[in-house]
Amino acid sequence: MTEDTNVTFASRLLGRHQAGFTLLELLVVIVIMITAAAVVAPSLGPRAQQARLDSGAARLDALVRHARTRAVIERREVALLPSADGRWVHLTYSDVDAQVRTPPLDLGETLRLRLAQASNTEQQPGIIFHADGTANSVDLLLSSDAGVRRMVLQPARGTLVLGGSS
Repeated sequence: MTEDTNVTFASRLLGRHQAGFTLLELLVVIVIMITAAAVVAPSLGPRAQQARLDSGAARLDALVRHARTRAVIERREVALLPSADGRWVHLTYSDVDAQVRTPPLDLGETLRLRLAQASNTEQQPGIIFHADGTANSVDLLLSSDAGVRRMVLQPARGTLVLGGSS
């Protein structure tokens, strides 16, 4: 018999057969994993920020569609108003100081909404959806660390057209 066979046979007889990895093998695997994470992690940051910007734009688009639908169904003006810091977006009725029973949209810690320009200067700084489904013309700027997404509200249709990032 060879020596390897004797060691294996002896370890079976004594019940000392150990299975597993050595400390050196574990350390090598950990170093490889840390190196791979260090290479991949920086490239994921901008993608995550861009995804947050895209998600915020989609949620804002859904709220705009909801506001327009409420205005048409209830046959009254509905206003979409961003908060002063741009984090929250509220729906209110423009003829009274009552809020629509829709929870305000929270854009999150990193996203901010700003109205860029309006076609007519009304007393209420926001987007007014009329009972016929039209709205005032407004450019919206949704900003984050990843950039700025410009969206244009089409007045005749009352819908957002998503622009590119800058």
